[in-house]
Amino acid sequence: MRMSFPGLVMLLFVASLSAQQVSETGDLERVQLIDANQSVQMRDQVASRKGSWGVVVSKQYFVFKDRRAALRTKTKLPEFQFEMYQSFDQPVYLFRFDVRSDHREIRVAKGTGGLIPMSIPTDHIIETRLEEIGNGQNLAKRYRLKPIAPLQPGEYCLARRISTCFDFGVD
Repeated sequence: MRMSFPGLVMLLFVASLSAQQVSETGDLERVQLIDANQSVQMRDQVASRKGSWGVVVSKQYFVFKDRRAALRTKTKLPEFQFEMYQSFDQPVYLFRFDVRSDHREIRVAKGTGGLIPMSIPTDHIIETRLEEIGNGQNLAKRYRLKPIAPLQPGEYCLARRISTCFDFGVD
């Protein structure tokens, strides 16, 4: 089978995304949103993809259904607690979604020609403070993550791998 260069680039990118969807021992587990004196177990959501590919400019977005996350908080400085079995070789992100009429999305790649690295736009990343707070189940470590500054009303995601998201909204 003969494949064009843009087709090969797209195939490699999609294959790498599919491989990222497999659960790894370094994934976030038992993620909780601490809202005042209440703890809420968070559920992960997996993104669908949309994008435009060309030899000159390529963009890729991860899209999450619905305009609003089901989990809502009024707390502007939420705390997140979670467990992980590995050390942090990849960052944990807290980022803001762009909200569209019927979905939320985040651009994860933009570039020209060839393979493009995946990254979240820096103006969407929320600065956070991370601390280890003890031992979790089995051999996992427990962590706490908090935003440095109060969050504005909007839609957000806590993620280690961009395609899997623990989404929530601030009202």
